Amino acid sequence: MRFLFLVALNAAAAWVTVWLVPGLHYSGEWWRWLLFGAVIGLINAIIKPVAKFLTIPIRILTLGLFTLAINVGLMTLAIWIANDADVGLTSDSIWAALLGGFVLTVVGSFLNLLSPD
Repeated sequence: MRFLFLVALNAAAAWVTVWLVPGLHYSGEWWRWLLFGAVIGLINAIIKPVAKFLTIPIRILTLGLFTLAINVGLMTLAIWIANDADVGLTSDSIWAALLGGFVLTVVGSFLNLLSPD
C-alpha cells in the first residue's frame, strides 16, 4: 500500500513540475502519470542508493550538498526515460530537463514531508 501511495506522490510531483517548468510538456492519459511515478520510484529504489554510496567522499566534502546533484541527475534520468518510453512527457532541451529534475526534487521532497510515515 505504501508503494502505491509513493507512486501517486511522485505522479503529483511530476504534474506540478510540468506545470511549473517551461520546456516540459505532457500529452497523454491520466494513468500515464502513475506510470511515470512508478519509474521515479524504481529509480529511487534501485539506482539512488548505489549512487549515494559511491559518492560518499564527495558528499562529505560538500557537507551533503552533492546529494542535490544526485537527485537532479536521477530525476533528469527519469524524464529522459519517460521521453524515450513514450509516456507522454517530453522535454524541449537538456536545460528544461535539468530544471525539471531540480523542481521535481524540491516538490517531491516537500510532498514527502506531508506524507504520513
